[in-house]
Amino acid sequence: MLKIALAGAAFFLIIILLLSFFGQEEPANQPTPLDTPSQKAAELSINNFHHTATREGKTQWRLEARSAEFLSEENRVRLTDIHVVFFLHSSPSQATLTADKGILNLNTNDMAVSGHVTVDNARYQLKTETLQYNRDSHIISSQNTVHIVGPAIQLTADALKVNLATGTLECRGHVKGTIDAAENL
Repeated sequence: MLKIALAGAAFFLIIILLLSFFGQEEPANQPTPLDTPSQKAAELSINNFHHTATREGKTQWRLEARSAEFLSEENRVRLTDIHVVFFLHSSPSQATLTADKGILNLNTNDMAVSGHVTVDNARYQLKTETLQYNRDSHIISSQNTVHIVGPAIQLTADALKVNLATGTLECRGHVKGTIDAAENL
């Protein structure tokens, strides 16, 4: 459990960046799962979609996607070839999220991404096949195998749950890893 707590402390900085991506709006309903996207045609499709989010004049994150399809009836956006850069204002670092596809619920700001999901910063990398963010519970989770690698840690688990409200990281199922105590997490 100590190893998981240390991994959570090191990786928490990357995960907290995801929270700024999904906003601070009032919660609503759960998002429709990624594996059941609407079969209806999008009302609006945009190729080479770019969006920059700012707060108080500072860039919070920048999203690029090969395509964005707006489904107004469901108030969702389908994204493909996602690349998001999160900017940390407390330091010059940044973190990057990439995924093959995703669904953003515009009512709740819940998001699900899938396909070669990677979250990187200057020191750590997380890889998995799916990642979900639930705005209401402030939980980021994956029910697929996750790999976290950095100079002081190597961790693999069958599932991941990060509670952004409490700052806890929970890894479940076949958790394996090493932490180099001599290295600064």
